[in-house]
Order: sequence, then C-alpha cells, then structure tokens
Amino acid sequence: MKNIKLILLLFSITTTLFAQEMAIKLSPEHPNPGDEVTLTYDASNGPLANAKYVNGVVYTYDNFKWLINDITLKADGAKKWTTKMKLSDHASFINCVFKSDTIVDRGEKMPHAYMFAQVPGAYTGWGLLRSRAFMDEVPNVVHDSAYIRDEVGLMWIKYELQYHPETRKNVFSYGLKFKQQSTEGDVSPIFKKELRFILSENNLSNVTQYQIQKTLGLMPQPANKAFTDSVQKVLVTKYPNGVWARDLEIKKIFNEADFNKKVALYNAFEKNFPQSNFQDVLTDTEALFYDKMYKAIAYNYIVKNKDYNYAINNVKKASYGIVLDYAWHLVSIPFDRDQEGSEKTSLETLKKYADVIYPELESREAFVPKEYAQKLSLKEWQEQCLNFGAREFFTYAKLQEIFKNYDLERKYLDKIKPVMQFKNASYNEVYSRMLLREGKTEEAKAYILEAAKQNQVTPVIIATLKDLYLKEGKKEADFETYLNSLKADKNEEHKKKLISELINLPIDGFEMESSRGGKVKLADQKGKIVVLDFWAMWCGPCKNAMPGMNMAVNKYKADDNVKFYFVDTMEYIKDFKAQTQAFIKEKGFDFTILYDSKNPKTGKFDAVYDKYSKAFHFSGIPEKMIIDQNGNLRWMSNGYFGSPSELVDEISIIVDYLKAEKK
Repeated sequence: MKNIKLILLLFSITTTLFAQEMAIKLSPEHPNPGDEVTLTYDASNGPLANAKYVNGVVYTYDNFKWLINDITLKADGAKKWTTKMKLSDHASFINCVFKSDTIVDRGEKMPHAYMFAQVPGAYTGWGLLRSRAFMDEVPNVVHDSAYIRDEVGLMWIKYELQYHPETRKNVFSYGLKFKQQSTEGDVSPIFKKELRFILSENNLSNVTQYQIQKTLGLMPQPANKAFTDSVQKVLVTKYPNGVWARDLEIKKIFNEADFNKKVALYNAFEKNFPQSNFQDVLTDTEALFYDKMYKAIAYNYIVKNKDYNYAINNVKKASYGIVLDYAWHLVSIPFDRDQEGSEKTSLETLKKYADVIYPELESREAFVPKEYAQKLSLKEWQEQCLNFGAREFFTYAKLQEIFKNYDLERKYLDKIKPVMQFKNASYNEVYSRMLLREGKTEEAKAYILEAAKQNQVTPVIIATLKDLYLKEGKKEADFETYLNSLKADKNEEHKKKLISELINLPIDGFEMESSRGGKVKLADQKGKIVVLDFWAMWCGPCKNAMPGMNMAVNKYKADDNVKFYFVDTMEYIKDFKAQTQAFIKEKGFDFTILYDSKNPKTGKFDAVYDKYSKAFHFSGIPEKMIIDQNGNLRWMSNGYFGSPSELVDEISIIVDYLKAEKK
C-alpha cells in the first residue's frame, strides 16, 4: 500500500509539472523505461507550424548520464508529427528538440519534456537541464526563458533524495553546488560532512571520484587547503589507478621538460591508466592537457629526429582533434607549400601519410567521442566533423586528382560539397574541372555560372567560362560585361558595405627598396592611388590571395595613377629577396615588390609594417591598405577569405570610388 501511494504521489507531481497543454505526447500515456512508444509532436502553436518536414533530437537522462538520439518524424494529421522509438532501459527523463531547416523548436519556458518520476534520476535531470550553473555539463538545449534559479535547482535535488535516497552518491555534488550558489555565507562544513560520507563508501565509480574532485574545487582556498589535501590523499591511496591519480600523472608528463623522460613516463601511463578504463569521465585536466601532452611527444619525434612513424603508426589511439591536427600539419600545410613553390615536399610521401590519416579521420564520424557524448547526437557530431574537416578532405581530394584516382577525388569532393560548393573559389575550380573531365559540360557550365553569381571564382574558372562563352559564338569584347552581369546583385551589396567602411586618416610616409631597382617613397606618389599589400614568403594566406591581386594589377595596368606595391615584411631567411623574386617569377606575376626596412629597435625587417600596425591597430598579414591621391589612408583589410574574384572586385570598388571622388 505504501509503494502504491508513493507511485501515485510521483505521478501527481509529474501531472502537476506538465499540466499545461504540451506539444509532445507519448503513447501509451504512462510508459515505463524500455517500452516502445509513439511520440507525437503538435507543431501548431510553435515555430514549426508551417514546416514541410521535421527532424528532432531526444535527450534521455538514463542512469545519471545523457543519451542523445536523432529522430525523424512523419506527418500525421494537421500540423502533427509522429515517430516510434524505444525508451532506454533506465530512462528517467526525456527532453525533445525539433528542427526543420534552420528553424528550431526547443519549447520556451516549458521545454518539450517528459518525466518518469518513479525512476531514479528524474528530478535531477529535470533540474540540471534548466540550470545555468550546469550549462557546461548538460546538453545546452533549452530556451533561455526555461532557466531556473539555483534555489529551485536545489529543490529538485532534494526531491530526488526524498524519493530516491539511494541516489546520494550520484547527486551529492549537484546539490552542494546548488547549495553554495543559493546560500550566503560559508557552506564548507556542509561540504566536508557530505564528502566524508561519500568517501566512506567503497568502490566509487570514476564519475563519483571526479565529482569529489569538482566539489573540492568549489571550496574556498586556502581556508580549506588542509581538508582538500587530505581528501586528495585518500583518493590516491584508495584509487591508485583512479581519476585523481590519472590527472596528477597527466600534469606530471605535460610538465616534464626532458623528452626521453616524458616518453618513458607516457609509456608507463598507458599501462597504468589505459584509455578504455576512462571512457565514462572527462576531467578538466584531461581536457586541458592530455592532447597537448600527446602532441608534444608526437611532434618532438618529428622535429628532433625527422621521425614521422610515431605519429603515423599511432593514429588509432590519438584523439579526433589530434588526427585532424595531423591532417593539417603533416599533409595540408606541406601540400599547399608544394603548390606554392616553396619548401618542396614529395607528393608520394604526402599521399603515404594521407592514406593513413584521412581514412582514420573519416572513421571517427561513426561514433561520438566522450568529450561530446553527452552534448551532441550522432548526426550533430557528423555535421560538426564535416565543418571541422572540410578543408582537410579538400586537400585529400586534390591529392587524389594529382594521382589520377578520380573516383576517390569525386568521393571527397561530394562529401564536402554541402560545406564548400559555391562558397569556396578553389573548391569551385576543382569541382568544375572534375565535371568537365567527366564530359558533363552543361552541368559544369551551370555550376560555374552559379559560382560566378556568388563571386567565388578563380582566374582558371573565369578562363574556362570565357572559353565556353566563345564556343557559343559570342564576342570576346562582350565577355567582361557578361561576367560582371552575373554577379551584379552581389557586387552592389558589397559596394554599399565597403563604401560605408571607408576611413580618412593621415598616414606617415615610407621609403623602401624596390625589386625593380632604386627606392619607392610614398611622398612621390601624390596624385596617385596607392595599394599596399603586406605579405611574406612564409605566409600561406598571403600567397593564396595573390591570384586575385594579380587580377587587380592587370585591370589597372594601363592606369599610371594607380600603383600596386607588395611589401615583403617580417622575413627571417638570409636570401629572402632572391626567394621572393623567384617565387613571383615562377607564378608569372608582374608585381613590384618593396622590401620592408630594418627596424632599428629590433633588427627585424618590419619597420614599415611595425609603424603602421601600431598606428592603425592591426596585426597579422596579409594586410591591404589603400591610400588616396591626397596621401590619406582610406581603406584597410586584414586576412584573405578565399575568393580571387571577390578580392579583385573589392579592390576595384575602392579604387574606382576614389578615382570618381577626386572629380
């Protein structure tokens, strides 16, 4: 009879909580964990009322951890959507988020949730999900209006302990944090009493051990240092291969300066603390230091011994972030340098590394790693991976093209198409070239036209479009007008934005050595528009921007009142002048290079760059500056965003505006 009364009480609490008209309903109406249910979402009063399709994510609190699953719903009557799903075996609480295109329905003050009040964890899940104090520890999915005060969060933990006292080890840290956040004065005595109780238990899980660590971190120091030290000593003694001992070892290895000792410590660490034993917990120490510790070892092998085997042979035990880093540092960077004519690297060697790294990187998309396991669904993780890895998979596709592995090239170009098509000029060039190679001329032309409308084309694409244009019997003299007509709307928007950003500031002069002989002074340029492009041989983005800058140089080649100067700055190799000239010659650019002067304060070749960066508050290169006919700085731009056509249009808009302004 007592149990029946408790169950009825729990159901009454749940009914009270969700008494308002809810957007979700489960059938059967009062299911149990493990049951198969039909979930119905009524979109009629929410942001998805007119949606043509609806997907969703279900966040289940099960055994005090979050399980996250994607769902696809089917239309079922007027603005209603349904799906069948199996509840997890210990589901205590579920929360749903529904999506269609970019529109998301999280519910507002009342999230789309259902509580299984009779199951341990129900009250805790409901309280934590809506607490700002735990935003970093739970799925961050509720609407801002749903967040509760810490006092209310504490109330839900008290309900948990009242109806499920056996959950104390699972919820003590949450209750203590809520207590501290909602109570004035020192609550350390309460913390100490609770921690002593928890430590008296045996065989504490990894999660509970870490909750003890986090709770110690909430206690004011140094007032509680003696207690903190004693608890940490107990943790190491009772659990020599546990979470706190592991954290200490991670820090020890990270801080070890001697490389050989660091390697020896790490080898022992792998035996004593195998990663498979800690898949249920991610500590702050691990998040901050583990990957840095591992990379320090892998990259030291490369730097000290030119030994890539450690990195390549151990990709399977490296984290996703490290494998992505390998793709960037060991393949993409040297591949791009090879294409730029500097620091040549064997393409065969790059492909050897890539054929190990990229399949491993792709395999990680099949499961959510522990650092995201209670934050993202599998689909959300895969979307994130695509955004993280698109640049690297593009490198891999270009490698496959060089080695004529065209099926693999297409596979990876198609893989990253949702992220890059029409948004990245280099991708558009490679993709349209693939279509032409496959004999899909009309499809290639349609693709190029859309890329041109988005102003994301390279000189190669423009030449290809011109060739197709002429083959249709059209006149060469009309091509420039035709090209500009394709991107007219885009350019008009861009023009308004750029003109609104114009400045008018005095700028100190410069005098620099020219690659064409003699020196160039800004004071001698009165009456001319001067375009400065600060770059360096070691700067990849600077070089990547040069095809667009070359288009701008060629456009104004016959105009003696527009001058382009490419300021080679911050170089550190002895023969940088010879190397820059060789690079420009190899690329076929007709550029006037100015060599930055030696800085009397530092001895580095960055005097002009240093002066301007301090005066106008910028850092990094490429940095473009346009100076008007009166010697005033009118426009600045830092970085390069990947589109040669957009860059030449940007320069042209400013130059033409300044030319007209003089009149």
